[in-house]
Amino acid sequence: MLYWQGLPKEGIHTSMWIIYTLLTAFLLASSDAITKDLLTRYSPWQVIRARFLLALVFLVPLPFIYGFPTLDTTFWLAAGADLPLEILALLLYLKAIDVSPLSLSLPFLSFTPLFLLLTSRIMLGEHVSTQALIGILAMVAGSYLLQVGRVREGLVEPIKALIRERGAMLMLGVAFIYSITSNLGKVAITHSSPQFFATFFALEMALVALVIPYHKGDKKVWKLKDKAMILMALFFALHFLFHTLALNLARVSYMIPLKRTSILFGVLYGRILYKEEEIKERLLGASLMVAGALLISLAP
Repeated sequence: MLYWQGLPKEGIHTSMWIIYTLLTAFLLASSDAITKDLLTRYSPWQVIRARFLLALVFLVPLPFIYGFPTLDTTFWLAAGADLPLEILALLLYLKAIDVSPLSLSLPFLSFTPLFLLLTSRIMLGEHVSTQALIGILAMVAGSYLLQVGRVREGLVEPIKALIRERGAMLMLGVAFIYSITSNLGKVAITHSSPQFFATFFALEMALVALVIPYHKGDKKVWKLKDKAMILMALFFALHFLFHTLALNLARVSYMIPLKRTSILFGVLYGRILYKEEEIKERLLGASLMVAGALLISLAP
């Protein structure tokens, strides 16, 4: 086995991780809902830059409140491996949505939990129960159905797009990279603390955001007159804090699929804030996700 040593046993697999994960999903959906509005006024690069830099401002106090942990070699190895992969995933994600329609590329992010069944076993030595496996498959199927609800050509159109759409294949690569970085994050959290790693990761991504090339008109973001920008970053910061808290308590292969309930919250936001239709068409996907979430939450 190639899994990392020193990880805690799953005896701490308590209900708190479920609460933290659902809060993570809700806060991420809230941040994304505001992001959708911001993208009508700013470029994607501007929003990404603001998201990480402003989120860091909210997270910086945490190590001073909860203390700075002693960092060992394992932490630096995990954190050092995580950063270039996160950057690669971000670049591939942006390239994917640039070269292919969102409806044909985004559904493939749903496959991260499937990849985790392999990567978490290899990297962390995690095993999932039969009940959890059924729940994970239901979550993947449900999130896929939700995200392809607008594809007029049919539910298998994104699969067909793997052959002809470069963006679809790139997004599948992003999903696989996320299955690796999720495990690296678990290792880094275990060898530091959730609060510290939330701040550390935000600092890493903020430094990356600083090297994003500026374009004409970008500086208007930094006047901070747009309260929506600040609220978006606050929700994103809180989302990542609860993400690290949940990941510290749960198996990666359980927590990440449950976090996909953010898609459910996103559908509700779309209906309430943006009057999006096709809710009935997404009912099957939503039902599968709810059933999957229950199975994972109650799994041994």
